[in-house]
Amino acid sequence: MSYFKDKVAIITGSGMGIGKATALELCAQGAKVVLNGRNPERLQKTLEELRGKGYDATAISCDITSASDCEKLINQTIETYGRLDILITNASVSMREKFEKLQPEVFAQIIHSNINGSAFPAWYALPHLKKTKGSITFISSAAGMIGMPTGSAYSAGKMALTALAQSMKIELDGSGVHVGIVHVGFTQNEDEKRVLNAKGELVPVAPRPPYLQQTREQVAKAVLRSIKNRQFKTVLTIVGKLNAFMVRFFPSLVIRIITYSQKRMKDMYE
Repeated sequence: MSYFKDKVAIITGSGMGIGKATALELCAQGAKVVLNGRNPERLQKTLEELRGKGYDATAISCDITSASDCEKLINQTIETYGRLDILITNASVSMREKFEKLQPEVFAQIIHSNINGSAFPAWYALPHLKKTKGSITFISSAAGMIGMPTGSAYSAGKMALTALAQSMKIELDGSGVHVGIVHVGFTQNEDEKRVLNAKGELVPVAPRPPYLQQTREQVAKAVLRSIKNRQFKTVLTIVGKLNAFMVRFFPSLVIRIITYSQKRMKDMYE
């Protein structure tokens, strides 16, 4: 029997991308999944796809940067399924612009999405996860290990997410609740994937070399492994693992390498 059989899981930002792939994988392993996102049409399309496969799923549209919306998300989940076993905070906003060009309100929006957008649902979910000795998994990025050019606010938000996860892991010791953080590397995106520019406008994601990318399905399987094994920190891709090692032992060298790559691979950063 699958570890995830009949477990109830919420995945924020699950209308597309990694969140959707994780929802599909969880459902395939017998979990009951609550989809979440701000786009009702996209959520409904994903929900219909899951139910079309015979999976037990529901969708709740809300803004995870709103504390009251997060309270609604958790309460409606409990009303529907009576319990909560897994929370995966995947929703976030990324960017592609240099710090000096960012409008202050755009910087604040990205920070708010990446830290409060994970903290708020975790806060409301925690009492229920204590009852089930469940799991909170924060989806982070390689940009959460070192600051990346044209990603200052995104990196800052993801680094703050690491601190939140560390604090919660220590505070929840002995409670039975698992806290984990997954640092995702470059991942294949849908064509409609967008990030913010300096003015807060939605623009396409910067191109990435295909050989550096994982599929969304590979990421989803890794997220489930980290939950099943109750790991605290998971770093994906060979490049990501190398980056984690280098940042820990040779941080100055990593900065020089990234500075060099910014000049040689402008399409990735501009």
